Amino acid sequence: MPLPTRTPARPRRPTRKAAALARVPNTFPAAVAALPAPTSTRDRILLAATAVLNEEGYGALTQVRVAERAGVRQSHITYYFPARVDLLLETAAFSCNAMMDAMSHAVDGGELTLENFRSILISDVSDRRFARLMCGLIASSDEDPRIKRWLADFEESNRQRLLSIFHRIGLPVTLTQVEQFHATFVGAVILDMGEATPESLARSERIVQDAFARLAAEGLASKSPPSANAPKATRRASARPGSRKSHRKTP
Repeated sequence: MPLPTRTPARPRRPTRKAAALARVPNTFPAAVAALPAPTSTRDRILLAATAVLNEEGYGALTQVRVAERAGVRQSHITYYFPARVDLLLETAAFSCNAMMDAMSHAVDGGELTLENFRSILISDVSDRRFARLMCGLIASSDEDPRIKRWLADFEESNRQRLLSIFHRIGLPVTLTQVEQFHATFVGAVILDMGEATPESLARSERIVQDAFARLAAEGLASKSPPSANAPKATRRASARPGSRKSHRKTP
């Protein structure tokens, strides 16, 4: 007697959450790859520089190699970026802006949730080549004061944009909380880059994940009204004059 045959199960359709996350680039290279075709020579050069960094590493990021990759003369490179350090600075800004812009557009389209944002930041921990570029700039800053000023402005801009994204996805964290998370993130990335092992990467990802969980918990706690079991001082503070929970009668 022949065995009964089973109808093959239909493949599951991706959930809305998974589909939304798939549309948001989760690494610097992915964010750059999602950019439209460059319309200017300068953007063409920066796109080529980013490709060289991602595929060949920090050491290969020279004006000669980028000119070859972009298909332009080296004079075009030196016209827009007179020195190698100018090319390095602008490549870092180009990659980071691509990622921040992608997340900002995802927020506008309702495609970025708190969980998606966490996944993207965890993925960024593994981008050792971008981290090496930033460390190279830090090392060069002792010889070129411009780099110190640029790094200060660059990191402040990143913190402000992170703060804006957190607020727009409904997490009212403070700038101080974002600064603490950002410092933890940068420290974890640098520690992993120094060892560059699967174990160090897993540890750094765990550090960032824990820091994000604390930040999210603090932000969500600030949205919740105090419970009946909260200390009296907390309940009094929430019912201060001018708040919606104040029950004091107007004379």
